[in-house]
Amino acid sequence: MNVMSKASVAGFIIGFICFPIIVFGGGYLYYNFFLDDFDSGRGLNPPELPVEESVNLDWVVKSLDGVEVNLRDYAQGKTLFLNFWATWCPPCVAEMPSIEKLYSQFGDSLAFVCVSQESAAMLKEFMKEKKYSVPVFYADTPSPQELSAAALPSTFIIASDGKILLKHVGAADWAHESVIAFFRDNAPRG
Repeated sequence: MNVMSKASVAGFIIGFICFPIIVFGGGYLYYNFFLDDFDSGRGLNPPELPVEESVNLDWVVKSLDGVEVNLRDYAQGKTLFLNFWATWCPPCVAEMPSIEKLYSQFGDSLAFVCVSQESAAMLKEFMKEKKYSVPVFYADTPSPQELSAAALPSTFIIASDGKILLKHVGAADWAHESVIAFFRDNAPRG
């Protein structure tokens, strides 16, 4: 009994060729057309504010130049905007323009930290290509338990006394007027 016919071999070869084209082509179209709306901030909802827990920020991350930075010292006296993200994560990339916009408005009064576990070289290239200036760091050690989240992106707004004012999992419009008003009116600043 002949298990492999010419038609089944041809079908296998055609499927082998078409499958990556369909999967990667669909991913390309999704990224370039669907996520294009997110690049301008359209399609993202603002985060829910506020939430209150506490965290010990005695955690060391590294700048893209390899300099160790203790978050407790970095954010001393300021509210901390802490975002966990990755360059390969479409929702992370989608919310980055709104984070950059928030940073341009509050970079002097808030401590901004965007943390990834990717290599410094990859992060530098991404930031240069996108022309973002928000501070990006990478982590070699696990974050404090209070800052753990099941998905990327995850963002925490932490008051100068260590209280977590917000924990948001998923992409958000960080330049939304409700977020701007929150930082202007309610967030403790240094």
